[in-house]
Amino acid sequence: MSSANKVLIIQTAFLGDAILISSLLEKIRLESPETSIHLLVRKGNESIFQAYPHANLAQVWAYDKKQKWASWRSLQKDLRAEKFDQVFVAQRFFGMGLLSLSIGAKKVIGFDKNPLSWFFTERVTHDWGNGKHETERNTALLSSWLGSKVYKPFLSLAGDNVVPVENYICISPGSVWETKRTPVRVWIDFIKLLPASQPVVLMGAPNEVHLAEEIEKACPQNTIVNEAGKHGLVDAIRIYQHSMMSYVNDSGPMHICSAVDTPTVAVFCSTIPAFGFGPLASWNRIVEVKNLACRPCGDHGKISCPLGHYACGNQITGNQLFKFYEELLAARSK
Repeated sequence: MSSANKVLIIQTAFLGDAILISSLLEKIRLESPETSIHLLVRKGNESIFQAYPHANLAQVWAYDKKQKWASWRSLQKDLRAEKFDQVFVAQRFFGMGLLSLSIGAKKVIGFDKNPLSWFFTERVTHDWGNGKHETERNTALLSSWLGSKVYKPFLSLAGDNVVPVENYICISPGSVWETKRTPVRVWIDFIKLLPASQPVVLMGAPNEVHLAEEIEKACPQNTIVNEAGKHGLVDAIRIYQHSMMSYVNDSGPMHICSAVDTPTVAVFCSTIPAFGFGPLASWNRIVEVKNLACRPCGDHGKISCPLGHYACGNQITGNQLFKFYEELLAARSK
């Protein structure tokens, strides 16, 4: 058992990245339970950790990227006063590397791809594109301290659900990137294959409401509950947690489902699971178009298909999605 520490973990990237970093919270909680954990995330993501139920997480700090310099200076002052034993930098960018080095921690551990990694106490190889999951990459930051055992991301909320139906499936048709979005017509085809009595809860951010509305309008015979744009992160997590199963793109909701262990069907269009961001729920399935020479077209999504045909999305079918609905129902009936 490791001796107690006061540690800071820095991950100020997107929603999914912040959720996945909860695997490190779990590792530290279970392997060094006396350690006090502080976490620095992008402003807007801090509410996620209202769903982390353990007291080991002492404080969540927020970095405001809209006021980068002012926020950075304020954080530098406040974090320096905390006198951390160790800082773990999951970010690979200059700003967070500099922050980690400037707050007086006894040790700074980060990835070798950070421009300031030569000044870290320990540089960790950042393996990318070889199938290693992001949780494994992040765990490597802690390996010299706590070993290499990897834990799943974890979130959990007590209390009742906030939607008026039960035994529902969630569909999250959106993504920040267009080339990560399953075409709306595929969701419509899938829903029309479902029993009319099967409740479907549509989820999405405020800027994705139009996707949910298009789906709802096209499926008047189905039991649709459109919750897109109506909830903050905490209630959204609760909705996914209570879901019978969830259908998602390669996006933040997939990682929420991994953390709350909801059965997950994840559709990968332009990106691939080998990048290390696949679903981690105990029951999960992946839908993708394999053997396309143009796929992946980059490490991240794009605003449009570079070749104009979007085959990685357009060749997905509603029948592929429905097959996994039937598979889960059969497994639940045993």
